[in-house]
Amino acid sequence: MKKNFYTNVTVLGAGYWGTILINTLIKLGYKNINVFDINSKNLLILKKKFPLVVIKKKLEEILMDKSSKNIFVATPPSKNYLIVKKLISHDKNIFLEKPGFINSLQIEKIKKIINKKTKLMIGYVYCYNDYIIKIKRILEKNYLGDVQYVSLRRQNLGPIRSDVDVDYDLTSHDLSILLKLFDKKPKVVSFKKYYLLNKKIADISNIHLKIKNISIDINNSWLNPTKERLIKIIGKKRMLIFDEMDLENPLKIYNQYAKYPKLDYFSKNFLKSKVYIYKGSSKNIKINATPSLENEILHFLNSKKIETDIKFGSKILSILKRV
Repeated sequence: MKKNFYTNVTVLGAGYWGTILINTLIKLGYKNINVFDINSKNLLILKKKFPLVVIKKKLEEILMDKSSKNIFVATPPSKNYLIVKKLISHDKNIFLEKPGFINSLQIEKIKKIINKKTKLMIGYVYCYNDYIIKIKRILEKNYLGDVQYVSLRRQNLGPIRSDVDVDYDLTSHDLSILLKLFDKKPKVVSFKKYYLLNKKIADISNIHLKIKNISIDINNSWLNPTKERLIKIIGKKRMLIFDEMDLENPLKIYNQYAKYPKLDYFSKNFLKSKVYIYKGSSKNIKINATPSLENEILHFLNSKKIETDIKFGSKILSILKRV
C-alpha cells in the first residue's frame, strides 16, 4: 500500500502503546512525528529512544496545526472521550486504540458529532492480521464444513489495567475477531467474571455466546502464569487451530471429525450407537504475514473507508455492556 508522507503524524500518549506506535511508524518510514503527553517524564524517555520525534508541550499546538491531520490516540480509555471530542471539532483523522471508550454511551455521543471531514478508526488490530484474514477465507470456502463451535483464549500475567476490566482490554479483541470472521454480531448467552485484585475490575472472564447455531466460548485472564493466544474452530469436516505462541506453525488444519452414524444402520435392539471418529492428516498453513500493526496503520493513513470504524466499535461496546 502506498504511504503518504506529505503531512505530519501525531501521537497522543507517550506510554507503552504510544511507544509501540511511534516505533512502527518509524519502521514504515514516517519521519515527521509529533508527540504530546501530559507526563513530561514519559516525553523525556521517549525523546531518548527516538531523537527525531518532535515534542509538543500543549495539545492546542496540535489542534491548531493544519499539517497534523492524522492523530494516533494512545491515552487511557477513561480520557479518550474528551480528547476525541476536541479532535473532531478540529477536523482531525483519529486512530483510537481499542476499545476506544469506557462505555457504549460515550461512543453513541461521538457518533452524533462526527462529521465527513473526520475519519475515526478504532484500533482492533486483529482485523488486520493476515492469519485472521486467511481463516476468514477458509471459512468462506466452507473448507471446515459447517462451523459448530469456536473457542478463544487470551491469557497472560499482565498487563493489568486500572480503568477498565479484562473484557474491555482482552475480550474486545476476540469480539472483533468474531465480527471479522462471521460478519454477524454474537449474542451473549451467559457469563462469569472473577474480581480478584479489585472489587470493581474483573481479572478473569468466561463468556458464552451464539452466532446462529455456532456455540462460542471466550476465556480471558490477565492473572495467568503462562501466555496463551489460542483460537479453535470445530467444523463438521475439519478442525482449525490458530496458536499465536507457535511462532513456526501458528495455523493448522486437522482433517478429522467425529459424528454419530445414522440410526437407520442399526437394528431395533441396538441401544447405544458408537461415535465414528475419523483422523486424517493435519497440515500447517503457510502465509507471508506482515506485522498486523503495520497493516492497521497503513489502512488508517491511506484508506478512505475504514473497516473498524465507529459503527464497528459501537457493536463491540454494546456486547460488552451486556457482560
